[in-house]
This record gives sequence, structure tokens and C-alpha cells, in this order.
Amino acid sequence: MSAAIFSGENEPLFYLGEIPVRLITLLVALHSAAMITVSLLLAAGHGALVDFFAYSSTAVAHGQIWRLLTYAFIPTPTFVNNSVLIGPSVWFLFEMLMLYYFGREVENGLGWKRFGILYAGLILLGPLLLQAFGYGGNPQTFIGAKQVNFAVFAAFVAMHPGAQFFFGLAARWVFLGLLSISSLQHLADHQPPQVLVLISSSVLAIMLMRRAGFEEPLFGYGFQWSLPGLKPSQGKFSAMPGGPRGASAGNRGAKAQASPSESRAHVDPELEMDRLLEKISSKGMKSLSSSERASLENARQAILQRGGRNPK
Repeated sequence: MSAAIFSGENEPLFYLGEIPVRLITLLVALHSAAMITVSLLLAAGHGALVDFFAYSSTAVAHGQIWRLLTYAFIPTPTFVNNSVLIGPSVWFLFEMLMLYYFGREVENGLGWKRFGILYAGLILLGPLLLQAFGYGGNPQTFIGAKQVNFAVFAAFVAMHPGAQFFFGLAARWVFLGLLSISSLQHLADHQPPQVLVLISSSVLAIMLMRRAGFEEPLFGYGFQWSLPGLKPSQGKFSAMPGGPRGASAGNRGAKAQASPSESRAHVDPELEMDRLLEKISSKGMKSLSSSERASLENARQAILQRGGRNPK
């Protein structure tokens, strides 16, 4: 895993007392508040108001462009006895837990600004693709952020493809299995446009993580994700200046441990950062102690200062 640490973007947005509030926390809170609002509107018999915020290619074509964003905050419907149910469900709780868990790791890796750009782009991508089908004579309607949140999981997998999941399965294989099952479900429901949205959202998330500097092979092979005519050093999502690109965390971590007798104070900051990022990759951000978090920040500052003194 090559990593990107962006100056000034890994701090919480603000604090509630001593509790740090990050962007992913606000997103989960917004989805939850929208679910409660939708449930109350449906209970009061105002379902037409809910429909007013759902995505509809026909409505968007007539100027109701807010639907390109608001559809994502209407809870994903569930189906019981061939009836569509919109509102509280166990699946909504599970979806929010997964969004928070994986989104927190992605936000830690990208910084809150780039994570916000990623999430907004994923919300817009689906409707824009479906709009093309609408203009082609096949009107589309859609609600829920299931594809968006799955793409956040894809971004997490791009960061930690070898993370262990159920029964010791690596994250890469869990991602591939869920992507295949979801695609088959949409095809069985005669919804090929939804398959396009699902795959496109996942590919976009993985490509942007590659642009951010997370370059560990997704399926264990050195396949490079790149845009035509765009060099690896270009693009908005770029790695930290002076940070190595393309090298695996394992190889660089071995260098960091080559001289265990050396005092931590004299370790090269890049090697120290690589060692800590390798630990984050294998065990998660919570595995770092307070001293290790301080060491990570000190190493980042030292690398930034070194880049300022020796610009390339």
C-alpha cells in the first residue's frame, strides 16, 4: 500500500465537547435524519412528498435537478411479500454501520475534503448514467444510496485489499463476491442500468484511490488503473510530495525494521511513516497507540519540511 497523508485534512471537522466529529459521522447522521423524516411523512400519509425527492429521469429532464442529489437520502426500499417498504429496517442499520466503518477508514486515508469530493461524485454518477437511458427512451427511477455506499467499500478494499474478513477471506474476494451477487440480482430484476451504475461507481472509487497513492494490487497482480493520457504524477488526487509511489508496504516496512538497534529518534521519517502505515493497513487505525500517532504526525511534518527545503 502506498499512502497519501494530506496536510490539515486529517483533523476532525469540529468537536462536540471532547468528541471529534468527522465528515463520515455527519453523513451517517444525515442519512439517519432523512430516514426518520421519510418515515414520519409516510406515517402521516404524505408519501407524495417523498416521491418529490426521488430520482426520476423524466422529472430531471423537466428541470427538477435537485433529484440528482436528494434521491440518495431516501432509505433504500425493502421488499416483503412483493410489497415495497420504505422506512426503518434492520438492513438500513446494517448499511449505516458498514458506511461508518469503511467510510471512516477511507476518510482517514484521503482526508475529509477529498473524501467529500469522492462521496459527492459517487452520488452524482448514478443519476447521470441513468439519465442517458432516460434520453434514450427508457425512463429511469431510483432511490437510495446502496450503490454509493458499496463504492465506499470498494474504496476501502483499494486501500486494504488483503484485510481479513469472514472465515479469513481477504477483502478483495469479499468485494468481488458481493459485486457479482448484486449484479446478478439486478439482472434477475431486469435492471441492467443498475448493474452499470454499480460497476461504474466501484471502478470510479478504486481509480480515485489509485490516484491518491494507494497502489497495492487489488487482486494480487500489478495491474495499473490509469486514465488515457494522464501520467501517474498528475490529477487532483495526488500522493504526498516526497512520498514513494508504487512500492509495497511490506517491502518498505522491511527497510524500516532493518536496524532495530537504532534509536527511534534517528530513524528516517519516511521509514517510520511506512512502518506505521503498514500497521494501519494490517490492523486498522485504532491499533496505533498515542505515541505512535504522535510519531506518525512528527514523521509527516518532517517529510513536509524536507520537501520544502529540497523542492523537486
